[in-house]
Amino acid sequence: MGQIFQTAAKGFLAICILAIGMMAAQANETLVFGTYAFEKPTTTVQKMRPILDALEIRLQEQLGRPVKIRLQVARNYHRAIQDLAQGRVDFGRYGQAAYVLAKDENPDLDILAAEGDQKKKTFQSVIIVHNDSRIFSLDDLTGKSFAFGSIYSTTGRYFPQHFLASRGITVRNLSRYSYLRRHDRVGWAVSDGNYDAGAVSKWVYEDLKKRGAKIRAIASFANVTKPWVARSGLSVEMKSAIRQALISLRGVQVLDLIKKDCFIPGDDSDYDGVRMAIANNRLFFDK
Repeated sequence: MGQIFQTAAKGFLAICILAIGMMAAQANETLVFGTYAFEKPTTTVQKMRPILDALEIRLQEQLGRPVKIRLQVARNYHRAIQDLAQGRVDFGRYGQAAYVLAKDENPDLDILAAEGDQKKKTFQSVIIVHNDSRIFSLDDLTGKSFAFGSIYSTTGRYFPQHFLASRGITVRNLSRYSYLRRHDRVGWAVSDGNYDAGAVSKWVYEDLKKRGAKIRAIASFANVTKPWVARSGLSVEMKSAIRQALISLRGVQVLDLIKKDCFIPGDDSDYDGVRMAIANNRLFFDK
């Protein structure tokens, strides 16, 4: 009888340990949020962490359980694309071209929301030159050097190259061009006189001006805002909760950190213009 009791007690204890373990796992539910360092990695963390903290609170309210979001900053665009396409992150904030390229690899990726700029899914980017430059129009770029961002960047590469090519400016018109990986590097390179012109988002341009960069804009073009994307296989419950939580952040002050004011429902078709810019990118290189 004693042996039976001991066996039963051990079985009960095992069940309790298993239950506690399951409760602990549920209590410590963690989502991995992925992004790329559009600026310095430390600046990216400083801007994204407060937004993710606000998102955690909204998610916990909706799901009725603790949720933590771990921030994972990829070392480059290519790594970020692979992290998303291969499911190494649960959801994240990605460049427009990065999303399109990742979607090509994994069609089951799902847009959660698009960033809103004055409640619109578009924003402006600019072609910049040095304050003292004699370049005043795109026609003046002939024979000049040009700085782009990452080779995978929408605003830093695909859109400005598409914009330039549509106005007759291609590699044959430029003395040289380079990819400097980040918008801030492009801005400072033009300010320091290392390149005659470059392309950056308008908010980066305005931020650099405030920090003393000697740059001015000679042209502008429109872009679609960045999507926040879920990996394939993320539960319907979680995707729905993240969507609702993002939309609920309308007007929240922390969004000022990324120069946006809300999140808007997004659709894959919003990025067809990005696909066109990528598909037609060869036109910029026609000689």
